[in-house]
Amino acid sequence: MNTIIRLYKLEDKQECLEVFKSNCPKYFDPSELELFDKWLDHQVSEGVGYQSPTYSNSEKDVYYVLEHLTSGIIGCGGFYIDKDQKEARLAWGMIHVDFHGQGLGKAIYLHRKNVIAQDWPNHKMTLGTSQHTFPFYQKMGMKVIQSIKSGYGPDLDRYDMVL
Repeated sequence: MNTIIRLYKLEDKQECLEVFKSNCPKYFDPSELELFDKWLDHQVSEGVGYQSPTYSNSEKDVYYVLEHLTSGIIGCGGFYIDKDQKEARLAWGMIHVDFHGQGLGKAIYLHRKNVIAQDWPNHKMTLGTSQHTFPFYQKMGMKVIQSIKSGYGPDLDRYDMVL
């Protein structure tokens, strides 16, 4: 498939929001849209703060888009670095539902994993995900460290994972 992975830019916002919406309500609770929107704004403006239950003491965050040469942005995903925990936490990874099952999630996962391994080799990689996607991350070598029933919303369980 003709795709590239590149850094997120302000003009990518609407397409990223559409990728998110395509994954609701199965993979993301609709109430998370506002938090994701703030994450996107934070990526392009130092003046826009971002807070979530796991995002604290971040020294760096980055976001990528997976762009199909004719279909536009069909996926996105990033991470942030928590300096005190020596942790690289994957954030907001998703592929448009029309493109699931084509190896694109693996591509953006491996891209982030490789950047983290190169630039923060002593950091553990962590992730919070749902019951629908934790098997994918297990295939990538990540291990479940805890699960919380309805941790992201009704019928959307939270799985915390580590590599």
